[in-house]
Amino acid sequence: MAATEGTRLARRRGRQVLRGMPWMVAGLGMLGGRVARAQSSVEFRYLFYSESDGRTQVSNPTFLLHQDLGEALGQIDLLLAHDSVSGASPTGAYPTLSVTTSTSASGNTSTNAAGKIPMAQFRDERKAEGITYSLRLGAHLPTVDLSHSVEKDYTARGSGISDAWTMFEGRGTLHYGLSWSDDTVAPVTTNLQFPKKEHGYALGWTWVLGENDLLDVGTSRMNLKGDLNEPYLIVPVGTTTVSERRPDTRVRDAFFIKQAHYFEWDGALKTTYRYYRDDWGIKAHTLDFTYDQHIDDGWILTPRLRFYSQSAASFYGAQFAAPQAYMSADYRLSAMDSILLGCSVSVDLTNDLTLSFGGSYQFQQGRNQLTPLQTAATLSSPAVYAGPTTSAADVNTTTLTLGLKWRY
Repeated sequence: MAATEGTRLARRRGRQVLRGMPWMVAGLGMLGGRVARAQSSVEFRYLFYSESDGRTQVSNPTFLLHQDLGEALGQIDLLLAHDSVSGASPTGAYPTLSVTTSTSASGNTSTNAAGKIPMAQFRDERKAEGITYSLRLGAHLPTVDLSHSVEKDYTARGSGISDAWTMFEGRGTLHYGLSWSDDTVAPVTTNLQFPKKEHGYALGWTWVLGENDLLDVGTSRMNLKGDLNEPYLIVPVGTTTVSERRPDTRVRDAFFIKQAHYFEWDGALKTTYRYYRDDWGIKAHTLDFTYDQHIDDGWILTPRLRFYSQSAASFYGAQFAAPQAYMSADYRLSAMDSILLGCSVSVDLTNDLTLSFGGSYQFQQGRNQLTPLQTAATLSSPAVYAGPTTSAADVNTTTLTLGLKWRY
């Protein structure tokens, strides 16, 4: 059977058009008592993402242009990105004590060791473009976003509008926005195309608690409708496998609270808690700590620690005894926990040129552990499996980033 195109980490980047409020950057400037001057910039960023055991790898160079047009004309941002995604990804098949083979949608064949999660090789590319325009009108900062991305089996077209409304002599800001997307899913295994639409909104409030503290709270809802299946995933049902079946609608809700505190030794701690739920039954908690420390003129050290935990979707299962209305063996819908450790450094090479680099390592483990099954080829063996249980969600990831920004 054909395999999924791996984690959608690279693909989903750029599909969402609701822009997160730049609370950390704005917050540090406000807390530090510094006034940033309007400035144009050109920035190059490179991200490399790799999963353990030869799974998904992503190479993502990104070019960003921020052009300040003056107080009367506003500012414009342009983004160009290219993702190269390759490696192996779980197919949804159940692990067995036999050596198995899997064939991807592109025709690549993978051999899976006994007792291991069945994988299939894949390769894909994604090109993305985005443009953002904003203009300050009194106490308001309205912003319009347009985005577009193309890969061999998915085309995304998005738009959004948002506003940041400053109140109480600059101590509070109400930020809110709407987004829409009209995407097309075109599996390479068929000549068919399926629509997928999203619309959502976000609402939040930022408050300056004092000279050294900033608080930001917000909520968002995203409504999805259309083809929400992963076209290459399979589900074990009885002694056979079938394509997965997901509902054609999904409502996703999120709530966050962020707090930033500036220390007199020129450091700032940013703490974020996010709660997520959807009508597929998934509930998730994220707790994130990021600390910025100015260690010398032009040098900033930023360590990071993040905890994440989620429950499984109501229709998730590693295997099913009989067909169900909805069923999926996608490990991303299973229960899992992860811990991320990271650190980055930025340095001003000149007054107008900044270099940044960093990395993170994430340990992830699934709570829906599986015991590999014996097959007809192994039933006659007197040996009893005594190996460890496993889960497709058991994966460690490494992310490396590099950035160069020139202000003019």
